[in-house]
Amino acid sequence: MSASVIKEFQKIKHKYQLTTPADLIEQAGINILRQPLDDNTGGFTVTNNRCSTIVINSLWEEHYQNFVILHEFSHIKLHGWASTPFFRKNGAGRYIVPKIEHEANELAMRILLGMQDEDSLEGLDRNQIAYCLGLKPEFIDYVTL
Repeated sequence: MSASVIKEFQKIKHKYQLTTPADLIEQAGINILRQPLDDNTGGFTVTNNRCSTIVINSLWEEHYQNFVILHEFSHIKLHGWASTPFFRKNGAGRYIVPKIEHEANELAMRILLGMQDEDSLEGLDRNQIAYCLGLKPEFIDYVTL
């Protein structure tokens, strides 16, 4: 995990109560808009005059919507309002994950884990944690113990 992600997580943990993704976004003064999007796009952020709205694919399962919310929030915190559509498939059916996407995934997972009851995750390995969070195996790499 990069030092910038760890540093930003500490700032977030100090500034906000980590209860739920929706509550965090509300505390930060960011709007959420749930809309049906194409199958390959989980969400994106629109920012005008320092006011941000996170647009989430309402067709995706709730677990993924929550992760996308945190992913987009992470872009806002890490990348100065820059964002790319969350998870865009390339022609081979694999996901494109450039550096800023990787960093946003790392911070999003760290925040999501910070929202969990520590006792509920105790003794679980990374695969089990991803499963308990309702996330696909490709997210295992972002789970830190």
